[in-house]
Amino acid sequence: MQQSGRTYIAIDLKSYYASVECMERGLDPMTTNLVVADLSRTEKTICLAVSPSLKAYGISGRARLFEVVERVKEVNAERRRKAGGNLFEKSCDAHELAVDPSRAVGYLVAPPQMAKYIQISTQIYNVYLKYIAPEDIHVYSIDEVMMDVTSYLETYHMTARELAKTMILDVLRTTGITATAGIGSNLYLCKVAMDIMAKHVQPDKDGVRIAELDEMSYREQLWAHRPLTDFWRVGRGYAKKLEAIGIYTMGDVARCSIGKPNEYYNEELLYRMFGINAELLIDHAWGWEPCRMQDIKAYRPETNSVCSGQVLQCPYSFEKARLVVREMAEAVALDLLEKKLVTDQLTLTVGYDIENTAGGSYHGETVTDRYGRKIPKHTHGTANLPRKTSSARSITDAVLGVYDTKVNPKLSIRRLTITANRLVGEDTVQQESEAPVQFNLFDNIEVQEQRLREETAQLERERKIQEAMLDIKKKFGKNAILNGGSYLDGATAKERNKQIGGHKA
Repeated sequence: MQQSGRTYIAIDLKSYYASVECMERGLDPMTTNLVVADLSRTEKTICLAVSPSLKAYGISGRARLFEVVERVKEVNAERRRKAGGNLFEKSCDAHELAVDPSRAVGYLVAPPQMAKYIQISTQIYNVYLKYIAPEDIHVYSIDEVMMDVTSYLETYHMTARELAKTMILDVLRTTGITATAGIGSNLYLCKVAMDIMAKHVQPDKDGVRIAELDEMSYREQLWAHRPLTDFWRVGRGYAKKLEAIGIYTMGDVARCSIGKPNEYYNEELLYRMFGINAELLIDHAWGWEPCRMQDIKAYRPETNSVCSGQVLQCPYSFEKARLVVREMAEAVALDLLEKKLVTDQLTLTVGYDIENTAGGSYHGETVTDRYGRKIPKHTHGTANLPRKTSSARSITDAVLGVYDTKVNPKLSIRRLTITANRLVGEDTVQQESEAPVQFNLFDNIEVQEQRLREETAQLERERKIQEAMLDIKKKFGKNAILNGGSYLDGATAKERNKQIGGHKA
């Protein structure tokens, strides 16, 4: 395990959202059938989590609610057949269902509580801090962390497995939530050990699953593993491209990378397909990962952006969606002001609903979604501003300008995304604005100076209004003050202000 001289641990909380909901109800997260989903939406809504006992029926962790309903119906039909035609009361407990075949499979549907999940996640992070310093922990997501534990093993006189188990059991005692762990000689291997290997190892007497990988055991155990999408950073697009040329496993990728120049399968083939990203794919195929924890901590992106997106509850008309775009643009402007950032470039992406292709009247360009359905290709447009700003008026006008000129008014809309690009701190712009203004020979200097003064005064008035709105929202809640448009039919700001990450807070 010490080939790189370092040891890493990745920990993933088991069905985290579902586990929190079970613990809140005094139920066992490992044996209770529960899904986290918003019943106030349609049955097409995605389940944020599915408990392990419900997954055992073949339900995916990110199923749509109607898929859960249909699968449970199928399971109960089979149980009814085996029980001689009758099923009695439902049970949500896996142990009860195993002991009594005459009971129907039931399940609980828990509405999301995002604020609660964040609170418990913070509590769990504080457990990790009892053992590992923050500079050696990378928070990968709300329920997953990676740690460089190299310097701690000698201090605690523990193996990596013992340390991982100690932390997992501490989390279990503190919150009632269990976890799986992966141990590796680099960040990639600990992640893959957790994602792929730990799911298939037998739990120990405390119910803990831990898997370990180094470069050689990775090649021995996972070079033939399928599908490729199980591996970190290999998405459906990558897998589809690789399978189209006869590459189905990481072992195939590794073999391709050492092919001779005169052979079809060689390194150049991968670089032609994926560009510079082929380097990462090849490294991972061999179990290599040069990035260390200090590299993650030191990383600063060259460019920053702020993004706001939403999937509408139903198809919206052009005019109705325009109202939501205005709300989103105003919210982005307030977000920038709160963070003391400014932008000079805004991007709008609009996704159309599948109903546009249902009647056969649409003859434009289409794309295939993840379910294999044809939908109109999305619209994408960018607006460049003359100067960097967080002005709601400037940002809203720019985004609506893109919307009015780019979006097809005949198509119903389902997805909206606004991105503010090329962000810098507003103090940078203040320094630039203090620089002398260069007029040309034909300018009327007095008129130009008067125009600049009026524009500056208008922006300052607007900024004070925005700052007052922010203060009110912070003190009394996001819905304490809203623009009039947010009370019109189809507006979403009021409801979204009650959410975190698009789900109920």
